[in-house]
Amino acid sequence: MKKTIFTFFLSIGILTVLAQDTTMKSKVYRNEFGIDATGFVKQFLNVNQSEFSNYYSPTYYLTYRRHFKCGNLRFAIGGAIESQDLAPAFTGDSNKYHRNSYSIDTRLGWEFSNDLSKRWQVFYGLDFRPSYSYSKNDAPYWNGGYANGSESKSQIYAVAPLLGFRIKINNRLSLSTETSLSFNFSQSSSRRYYIPVTSQYPPIPDVVTPKTKSFYSSFSQPVFIILTFDI
Repeated sequence: MKKTIFTFFLSIGILTVLAQDTTMKSKVYRNEFGIDATGFVKQFLNVNQSEFSNYYSPTYYLTYRRHFKCGNLRFAIGGAIESQDLAPAFTGDSNKYHRNSYSIDTRLGWEFSNDLSKRWQVFYGLDFRPSYSYSKNDAPYWNGGYANGSESKSQIYAVAPLLGFRIKINNRLSLSTETSLSFNFSQSSSRRYYIPVTSQYPPIPDVVTPKTKSFYSSFSQPVFIILTFDI
């Protein structure tokens, strides 16, 4: 009797463990976060710094995917900011000169995926990619008693079909890369302004460049690596 009771509870315990294991294996993670790990991989593979920097610079540092049954919603963001004080070039110049710039790059899109094997996956889709950049430099150079300043703004709106590959390290970690062909609409404007070094030089009006528009295409090579984690 005792043996029968022990066997019963042992069987229940084994079935419970197996059920938990099956649940863990079949759990579907809906949210995926990623970071640009290209620099780490470059160091790990000992890629030459000068050669590598010639054709790659990060655009998106953080990525996010929301997994649905019919596909994935994808989002990414990147950017840069700089601010610096500049020293006057001439004695007696009491002006304070600055240089600052910032940029932001985003993308929002939808993708589909197909499993090539247990670990390899191909994905494809379409992105909308807006970006904005601004820069201002009070004194890139001096000429004729004036600091020659410049200011520029640029907006880009792009649509990009994409194709990528993902390798699954485990059920939550992956590495991916992708290529895309982007069709870009750009608007930009700029102005030049002049800051007298001393009061003996009269003010000079700004030179404003009219807003320009352009359309062009650009191809992104699959030279970056994104490390992703599902939660």
